[in-house]
Amino acid sequence: MTKKSHELTTRINEKIEALASLTDAAAQSESVIEFMKTLAKFYAYSLNNVFLIMIQNPDASRVAGYMDWKNKFKRQVKKGEHGITILAPSKYKRCNLAPSDPEFDPNSKSYVIKGFRAVTVFDIEQTEGEDLPEAPNWKSPEKNEELTARLIEFAEKNQIKVEISEDLPEGAQGCSTGGLIKLAPEAGTKTLIHELAHELLHQENKTTSAVMELEAESIAFVVGYTFGLKDLASPNYLALWEADADKIREKASRIRETAILIIRGVS
Repeated sequence: MTKKSHELTTRINEKIEALASLTDAAAQSESVIEFMKTLAKFYAYSLNNVFLIMIQNPDASRVAGYMDWKNKFKRQVKKGEHGITILAPSKYKRCNLAPSDPEFDPNSKSYVIKGFRAVTVFDIEQTEGEDLPEAPNWKSPEKNEELTARLIEFAEKNQIKVEISEDLPEGAQGCSTGGLIKLAPEAGTKTLIHELAHELLHQENKTTSAVMELEAESIAFVVGYTFGLKDLASPNYLALWEADADKIREKASRIRETAILIIRGVS
């Protein structure tokens, strides 16, 4: 390893360690804790129910049942609002089933699903009351035009097209879909680095969403910091994906190798 390469590796390792510490601190912050507690109160809906929600209310963002809004979130469904119909499993205790049922077990307290029933949920915009906690800032809006141009050139050399698009999921700053990166008009340069990392690492070797976001955002932080981007909110972003210092250190080798690839590719 040359002296220059050794110095770059050392600097990147220091940035990864700094990010690990900052992420742990962010995860312990009051704003992140309160936001995550609130998210935990919402149910994770099946893919079929997600489709049902989208069909009936494409703008829905947070949905819950009438009593959940009232009791969990201290919000009231507005008068005259029409709910969104989804399917909920009908659960029965095994000991309460008819003895003729093959699932019957008089000694069991566990549940078995016997079909589904229609239930009604409402989007947050259909309710009023106490405010939900705001998501901690996770966006890094700074745009470095020179660096962006070099990143796009690097992407094109790797057969990756970059385009500005408003056709993105609500709230998203960017996305990558195997050879194509779409960026929101307001997205900062760090978002481009993040999506580039996805293209380089995750198109063929996919893993869990949490791991992919950890790797891509850590790489974006390292590269962005190296080129002087300011106000990088990566620790908050990673904390919202339930990353921590140990998880970041575990992926340090992949983060470092890909960061070096991008840094050298645009230098």
